[in-house]
Amino acid sequence: MRGNQRVKVAAITVAIIIVIGIAAGIYYYYATRPKPLHLLLTYGAGDPIEMKTAEILKTTWAELGIDLEVRGMEWEAQWELARGDPLKAQDIFVMYYWPGIITAYSYLYDLFHTQEEVLFNLAYWSDPEVDELMDEAFRTEAVNMTKAVELYEEVQNRIMEECPVICFFDLMSIHIIKKGIKGYVDNPIYTHVVRWYELQPPTDTENDTFTYAWDSVIFTTCDPSESFSNEIIALQNMYETLVRIYPNGTVVGVLATNWTVSDDGLTWTFWLREGVKFHDGTPFNATAVKYSIERTKELGMGPSYYWDCVDNITTFPDNPYKVQFNLKYPAPLLTAIASAPYGAYIFSPSLKKIGNHTEVWQWLNEGVFKGNPPYSYGTGPYYLAKWVEGQYAIFKKFDEYWGGWDGPHYEMVIVKVMPEPTTREAALLAGEIDFTYNLPLEHLENINASGKAVVVAEPAPMNLIGLINTKKPPLDNKLVRQALAYAVPYEKIIDEVMLGYATRSYGPVPPGIPGHSKNVFQYPYNITKAKELLEQAGIKTPKKAALTIAYSSDMLSCFLALTYPPLALENTREAIRKQNRKGNATIKG
Repeated sequence: MRGNQRVKVAAITVAIIIVIGIAAGIYYYYATRPKPLHLLLTYGAGDPIEMKTAEILKTTWAELGIDLEVRGMEWEAQWELARGDPLKAQDIFVMYYWPGIITAYSYLYDLFHTQEEVLFNLAYWSDPEVDELMDEAFRTEAVNMTKAVELYEEVQNRIMEECPVICFFDLMSIHIIKKGIKGYVDNPIYTHVVRWYELQPPTDTENDTFTYAWDSVIFTTCDPSESFSNEIIALQNMYETLVRIYPNGTVVGVLATNWTVSDDGLTWTFWLREGVKFHDGTPFNATAVKYSIERTKELGMGPSYYWDCVDNITTFPDNPYKVQFNLKYPAPLLTAIASAPYGAYIFSPSLKKIGNHTEVWQWLNEGVFKGNPPYSYGTGPYYLAKWVEGQYAIFKKFDEYWGGWDGPHYEMVIVKVMPEPTTREAALLAGEIDFTYNLPLEHLENINASGKAVVVAEPAPMNLIGLINTKKPPLDNKLVRQALAYAVPYEKIIDEVMLGYATRSYGPVPPGIPGHSKNVFQYPYNITKAKELLEQAGIKTPKKAALTIAYSSDMLSCFLALTYPPLALENTREAIRKQNRKGNATIKG
């Protein structure tokens, strides 16, 4: 018996040692396995497209050992976080973006040019060589567009190599308009924005009011020199530019009827339309053009930098309808700057009576509403007649509009603020509104089949991007940024989030913008490549363990059975009975 006792003690000792060894191994595995890399991604709260895209990234990047925190934020809060200390800011800033003027320079400059004070370069990225290439491309546009496109292509490939941005997809402009309304032409820069003057009411109705449902604030400012946001919906109908460019690239004269440019691209001369009046009754002429552009440039707000190329503006005493722009360097003044829906509006020089540029800014945003309408000083077909902040704005036709009112036109336009998509959809189907956008994509087919509205989807100069914080470790490492770009399931997002209403991006410049190119590098979805790049950057990624360990609550009996069968036999039988009832459980690393 003493011998059996010694064997029994030895068996138990061995079993304990084995169990301790296994426990130590498991502890070591979990203690030394790669810690998840925590990243913060912010997106616009309430936007289902941004939210769903973020959730797909969260799931996919978990395969890389990345703990992605996705945080929907109101724009002001998201903006405040991003404009603070980059080392304390978000890691990825998701937003839609579109150029302010019809050139790749607008898009590339806004997002990637070196900025002393951050505007939209929320990747906090800077490369002086790329800055110079951008600037050269812009200067070249006026004299050699083919060469300019080549330079823009090079800029984009450099950006894609450094990867301060993830280009998720290029959007389509999807607008929903009441059946029978004709004449809708999308703004070539800002989707869902239309010139109301071009709309034609249905022939079977006497309704003279067009009702437009918008999903957010209408005005952030009423100053046409400062405007760089949502108010484009209204301002492009209240104010006008020298020329206008349509989505197909056609340039037409608006307040200018003819123009010429010197061979070196440095002198642009415009002959202006006669017989035009501003809403306040002031006659339009070259003096108004000079005052408007110089004020926009000197005020230094919003899109004022578009006019940096202008050295001086000349008017001619013998011809009040001739104006000349003398440039410091060649620039596409006609097709980009003078036609811009931001920063190129011409307004009444009578505003000078109010005071200096700052005093005029205060008046346009506050004081103007203390008088009587019109609350605008443009030449556009409509003027602002009433604005109830956060609720609606009413615009009425300007009887003395130079374009006249022959033919079918709307007498009045009402823009209502309706944040909830379901509310806008119900109002559309009930005939309470005539136009909206940004409805659930899965509802569009039924809306189109309702016979009450038409859904139109067209390519848009707009995309969804994620700007990567290049100042914050480990994203200051290019390999890590590239890994994230490889780990985006682009087609899955387009299919599941956009339901096909989007296309893959070729670089950061969307289609429809001169400078867009399909020769720009695309990151394919390649999770293996992403892991390799993270490993190269010194970031460990999870690996599947090669060993599968059988487990049961009676594991000790199994070890005892190997060393002292009589002692462990009954316990082992019980273990087998349990396994037969509930099946083997396995632990996989």
